[in-house]
Amino acid sequence: MAVDVVCAGDSITGWNNFGPVEFWPYPTYPGFLQKMCRPLDLTVADGGIAGEVSDNGPGHVDRYLDLFPNARYFIIGFGTNDLGTWPDLQSTSRRIIQNLDAMVRAVADRGAQAMLFDVPYANESMFPSHVAEDTHRRRDYHNRRLGEYCRENDVALADIRARLRDEHLGDELHPNAEGAKIIAAEVFAVLSRVHGEA
Repeated sequence: MAVDVVCAGDSITGWNNFGPVEFWPYPTYPGFLQKMCRPLDLTVADGGIAGEVSDNGPGHVDRYLDLFPNARYFIIGFGTNDLGTWPDLQSTSRRIIQNLDAMVRAVADRGAQAMLFDVPYANESMFPSHVAEDTHRRRDYHNRRLGEYCRENDVALADIRARLRDEHLGDELHPNAEGAKIIAAEVFAVLSRVHGEA
């Protein structure tokens, strides 16, 4: 089966390193996106890997480009784990965006189109207030920079952060089924526009 849309990212995208689908903790957006893409006759592949950081993203995207040489669109979302791993916010955000830029360029070099989505807020109800505030601040800083990068480089961006609330997360970080549907809807809106312009 030919694949048209490849979703690459961390556990916001998929749990593919954690065994069969029935053992994944929560459904992820590519499954819902596939249902939305049926009227466009687009087939979606879920390339999400739980726990991944953006440093590994370029290698994954290169492999997906080889595995799915006819794919037209790549939906890329990294950064959640980076922001939780490295304490220096400015350099971490810069590194995430540099890695995303490498992925975007690799996709463009193969004649396909990349789309990004931003880093969603954590489930702030599950953290002490000072931790929740710091986590919120870090995401706001990074997502502003990511938005600037996308505007300056004409890269399509789905703003999932603005749509997700605490009740859309199943634990501290991961969207529940409702959250995954919201992400899929935001991604689909951007994908539909880009597909219509192609």
